[in-house]
Amino acid sequence: MKNAFILLLIILLSSCSQHRNSKKSKTQYFLATDTSLVQYQIPEWYKDAKLGYWCHWGVYSVPSFAGDHAAEWYGRWMYNVDDGSGRDKGESFEKRGLKTAAYHKEHFGDPSEFGYKDFIPMFKADKWDANEWADLFANGGAKFFVFMAMHHDNFCMWDSENQPFNSVNMGPQRDFTAEMKKAVKARGMHFGVSNHSAWNGQFFEFNHRNGFDGLKVENQALYGNGKVDTLAVERWWKTSTELANKYQPDLYYFDWGWNLNAFTEQHRKNFLEHYYNKAIEWKKGVFPNPNVVVNYKNRKKLPIGSAVLDLERGGMKNIEPLLWQNDTSLGLRSWSYAPDEEYRSANQVIDMLMDIISKNGVLLLNIGPKADGSIPDEAKIPIQEIGKWLKVNGEAVYATRPWDIYGEGPTIPNEKMHGDQVEYTANDIRFTKSKDNKTLYITFLGYPKKPVVKSLSNLELSNLKKAILLSSGEDLKFKKTTLGLEFEIPESLPKHDFAYVIKLEFNSNIPVMK
Repeated sequence: MKNAFILLLIILLSSCSQHRNSKKSKTQYFLATDTSLVQYQIPEWYKDAKLGYWCHWGVYSVPSFAGDHAAEWYGRWMYNVDDGSGRDKGESFEKRGLKTAAYHKEHFGDPSEFGYKDFIPMFKADKWDANEWADLFANGGAKFFVFMAMHHDNFCMWDSENQPFNSVNMGPQRDFTAEMKKAVKARGMHFGVSNHSAWNGQFFEFNHRNGFDGLKVENQALYGNGKVDTLAVERWWKTSTELANKYQPDLYYFDWGWNLNAFTEQHRKNFLEHYYNKAIEWKKGVFPNPNVVVNYKNRKKLPIGSAVLDLERGGMKNIEPLLWQNDTSLGLRSWSYAPDEEYRSANQVIDMLMDIISKNGVLLLNIGPKADGSIPDEAKIPIQEIGKWLKVNGEAVYATRPWDIYGEGPTIPNEKMHGDQVEYTANDIRFTKSKDNKTLYITFLGYPKKPVVKSLSNLELSNLKKAILLSSGEDLKFKKTTLGLEFEIPESLPKHDFAYVIKLEFNSNIPVMK
């Protein structure tokens, strides 16, 4: 009897174990192959978000000097040594870095005496407040925020077990990534991280070539060895996966460094497999929608549809079939803070945002905080103004989708670097529509003296319930003429630079363009 009971118990336990394994085996995961990864589906939250903010902030914020290039590249340019040849570049320098090298010598001394690592103790962030940042971005209309966890300088802004040069071991002794995630999530935004460390091996190449502190083995966790090689790739993998595993971000942004020759497409696909499958384990989503996003640059570097294409300071000419992102900055030159930076206006950002979303895109807008963690007014004020506009006109932005055509008008950006730096006018009009396809939003990117939409001249209007000016809530009169669809706007309408939105409400689906 006793033996029979033991046998029955073994059978029951075995059955339970098989049931558990069977349930586990039913969970589908991604493989690092084209056929598997192209099944990836972009999460709905990201399609709906339209606007996120981002910051370039770290050790490079201490010297905050742009020179002839950009302030966040200070660590590269400070080690330049002019060979006197008069050329644009040589083994020991690039011409665009020489002003920074001269500035460094004048203000901090020769790089042999004061290297980039010596800025770390000066990076104290004594005015930084994660809640203050998160409030600003939430009020500025963000639905997600991306934190610069690691730039080209390889300094981790988190409590890293793989990189001793980090913000908890050194400098401010704080885990900025953890604090920022908590503040962002508390305000209902999604949280992302940005990782630019893939180029680190080459970022400090002039340090190595010119015989400075990068040659010391104890500094090479920060400076690399002067090139992007197999060792650099291995180090990148450790810190990149650690960042994902430890902070479980909703979005992971990669700069162009992982497109370099030492990295293969398989390295990139391996990361997608790792991150997407981790997201499934974290219960964020299920295959094929892990509910997370990876941003990458250059259409040719990953299978189309396996992640979200990102254009740096660029735009699209037409509606893209797949969702894409433009990452750009309020600052026109540097990404990090520099006292002499020139900034975009809120109006320019709003125009750019409407162009992007009319073409199936998302805007990731960067600012550069000061080394102490405070945000300069030149960045703070436009963000507040963007937020005010979105509180009134946000329904033409959030959770919308592109219509049959993106709009009309003379101004068109391009995909190239700085291709988004164009000036829109009231003659530029952009369309978005509600997800239920019953509301069409017409956005004039300037004050419309006589609002006429040429491209809607043949739109069937028998199904149109009403036209509303979002900024005032007033119903508008409209008529078709030989010029197009014309609207009558109130004379009392304030004349400012910001975009104006007219909402067309239909009784059923928006008519298809003829």
